[in-house]
Amino acid sequence: MRLFSRPLVLCGFGLVLGFLGTVLLFSFKDVSKLVIQHSARLSPRPRTSLPQGRNTILVGIMTAAKYVDTRAYNVWRTWAKYIPGKVLFFVAEDTVSAYPEMPLVRLKGVDDTYPPQKKSFAMLRWMYDNHIDNFDWFLRADDDLYVRGDLLEDFLGSLDPSKTHFIGQAGLGNSAEYGQLSLGPSENYCMGGPGVILSKETLRTVAPYLESCLSELLTTHEDVEVGRCIRKHAGVACTWNYEMQTLFHNNQTIPNAYSSGVSDEVSRAITLHPVKDPQVMKKLHVAVNTMKLKQLRAQRIELLRLIKKIAPASLNRRVSNKTNDLQVWDFLHFNKLTFCANQVNCPRHTIDMNVHSATQDIVTQLFDEFNVNARQRGRLLQFQNIQYGYTRVEPRHGVDYVLDMILWFKKFRPPHRATLSVRRHAYIQQVFGEPEAISEAGKRALLRSGEKNNTDSAGKNGIFNQVLYFIIPLKGRAATFLRFIENLKQIIELNDHRHQLVIILYNSGDQNEDAMIRSILTEITSKMMIKIIDMGDKEFSRGQALTAGSAILPDDALMFFTDVDMILSYDTIQRIRLNTIQNYQVYFPIVFSEFSPKFWNPTERNDHHQISYARQRGYFRHFGYGLVSIYRSDFVRVGGFNLTIRGWGMEDVDLFEKVIASPTLRVFRAPDPGLVHVFHDIHCPPDIPAAQHHMCLGSQAASMASLDSLAEHFANYA
Repeated sequence: MRLFSRPLVLCGFGLVLGFLGTVLLFSFKDVSKLVIQHSARLSPRPRTSLPQGRNTILVGIMTAAKYVDTRAYNVWRTWAKYIPGKVLFFVAEDTVSAYPEMPLVRLKGVDDTYPPQKKSFAMLRWMYDNHIDNFDWFLRADDDLYVRGDLLEDFLGSLDPSKTHFIGQAGLGNSAEYGQLSLGPSENYCMGGPGVILSKETLRTVAPYLESCLSELLTTHEDVEVGRCIRKHAGVACTWNYEMQTLFHNNQTIPNAYSSGVSDEVSRAITLHPVKDPQVMKKLHVAVNTMKLKQLRAQRIELLRLIKKIAPASLNRRVSNKTNDLQVWDFLHFNKLTFCANQVNCPRHTIDMNVHSATQDIVTQLFDEFNVNARQRGRLLQFQNIQYGYTRVEPRHGVDYVLDMILWFKKFRPPHRATLSVRRHAYIQQVFGEPEAISEAGKRALLRSGEKNNTDSAGKNGIFNQVLYFIIPLKGRAATFLRFIENLKQIIELNDHRHQLVIILYNSGDQNEDAMIRSILTEITSKMMIKIIDMGDKEFSRGQALTAGSAILPDDALMFFTDVDMILSYDTIQRIRLNTIQNYQVYFPIVFSEFSPKFWNPTERNDHHQISYARQRGYFRHFGYGLVSIYRSDFVRVGGFNLTIRGWGMEDVDLFEKVIASPTLRVFRAPDPGLVHVFHDIHCPPDIPAAQHHMCLGSQAASMASLDSLAEHFANYA
């Protein structure tokens, strides 16, 4: 007896298969969606892995004797270390370098004649004779080229080196040379500046004919002749692909194009040309490494999310129990004033450069992710501008952005081709990574030594035993000077050789004042190490005084330019030592400056010896640069003070600008609560130059009272 009919069995079997197929389909869709989102966040395209330990490419860099120790050496110290293969420098036969570790290839019978036609052909022949079986690809480059090794490896990993390839940016000659390079209607050459890549098969095919090609030159351009030789004997022309203009970037118009790093337009370039300044080469290398670091951080955060199964991103990442716990949003407008809250110089100011740069990076990354599958989807999004935005920092989580953007929405698939201008809100989060702790002393010890195995104790012993010279110009003001000395007695040990004073003394014209000052100096000479420079009746100039004080010190002296109006703490002295690094960093502390006691509240006025940081008591002087800690060698290197400035002010701003412009020094600037400028009346002589008089009046007004104190004061007269 048949329990089930045949049609019923087939029907049931079909239902089961259909159900299983549906489950598999949805599972496949979910997995593919996850992979697409994951790759979209981390990289615009998948990376092709090359076999481990394989020599991918041999880079031959042509250089001359006058550049081998500058341009070529900087190439060797920067991007050459990250090439998936080997880098060699090809020079004339008699070239000598100061750096024996550089891999130089001296070509016999070749000199530094320009154009380097013979050097170029001889280099290709040397590559063939010595390494044709050791590498898959060969790159001909100049010493002013920057190459991104990771992108180069990705690019070459998608190509077959056993085929004839001649890769670079195609050229036809400039406007003056067009039609005069003996090129046919459909012929081109690979421009030598941004680099030329030959596959192993191309070099193998053309190598026997290099000598004959060198004897049949039609122009003086070596890149044109190399291209002609390869096209004639290997049967392959330079890549016509339009994208090669981006991948092999050649800047012919904008001066100093790469001095500020990598712009959005060239962020995907494999090679960047020209980079003739060694300092620009270093800055560019730092910018490229910064881009890699951002990508690694994003990948790390993404992996942490997958491991911990973190909930989807939300603008509300914590619950605030009090109003003061709320993180306020700052309003952003890129063409007008910006409004902020709980910051210095509020409520309005122009947008900060760090916010502007960060926003540009965010927009670039955002649209890269939007367009990762643009070709498959048949649509493209292009950024126009940001109308406005908001930003806030969540210290434990990251930075939040709300951006109102105008963009182009382009559909390029028929029959719905269209270009529309649309407006969209973007909600963006930059997530902080896991905190990595290191002490201040340890970090500065690493910066000083460049070694990673220094301990914190070793760093402290070296830093805190450094002799600190207080350089103080003084003219009159005996009572103020006495207060300064009494403050020093309280925070440092007497007869401590690590703390020394250099007093540049001017006669004030008041015999009683001058006698009192000399009496104070006589008293403390036995208790502190003091050097006195007597300027007599010379006209007072702060810049000249500080220069005279620094001139008697050794080059490795740590100097702190200060005034007698200051009150210091012991922690401030330690921070001066920590934050000043010879040949690397100059410390410009931001001082807390007291307002006039007339506008303090009554309680603080009665207890004026107790330092308070209340808004009515004073303010951090963010535009004051008079106090600075710097090593004498760095002070001399930047040019010191402008000694032509007379009277009040301007010399500190001039020194600050010189340090900013220095290619080797950086400014470290931060509020220091241990540095307090005690209020005193400011007098602005009418006979000083207009710019100095204007600055003096501004300082006089800013030091009178806070805005809310003035508002309360004048409210009584409203």
